[in-house]
Amino acid sequence: MLIIGTFEHCIELEQALAILEHSGIPREHILVVPMDTDPQPPIKLATKLGDRYSAAIEIGMACATGCSAMGTCFGFILTWGPIFWGLLAALIGFIIGFGLYLLVNKGAHRHLPKRLPEVTVIVQCPKEQSILVMETMWQYRVLTIGQTPEPS
Repeated sequence: MLIIGTFEHCIELEQALAILEHSGIPREHILVVPMDTDPQPPIKLATKLGDRYSAAIEIGMACATGCSAMGTCFGFILTWGPIFWGLLAALIGFIIGFGLYLLVNKGAHRHLPKRLPEVTVIVQCPKEQSILVMETMWQYRVLTIGQTPEPS
């Protein structure tokens, strides 16, 4: 039979592997595969820092649009005209929206818990030992477990 379990990379994984080896399963019948949690640099997607600034730019642009409309309206009664006051109000609105967003969300990205990498363990054992293997894995905090009959 093939018993497949998924563990977090922690000391319990090492303990489970040691128990399995001591219970009579040869090391050659245990396959441990570490799983990737982050894409490689060539496939790099937008980072959390980039996401933070892109959201701040969106908020800044929204504030700039609103302030620009108000500045243009007031520019009709002020001395330098609607174009100047609309552009000045847009710049001020962008700075206020961008700055407020960064100020309010300055610590939001630091509170995310760091995920431990996962490890998949595949054990090939006789059907008689499958119960022992699964109990050992459950005892040492396996996340998920599955079994399949050995192919003929």
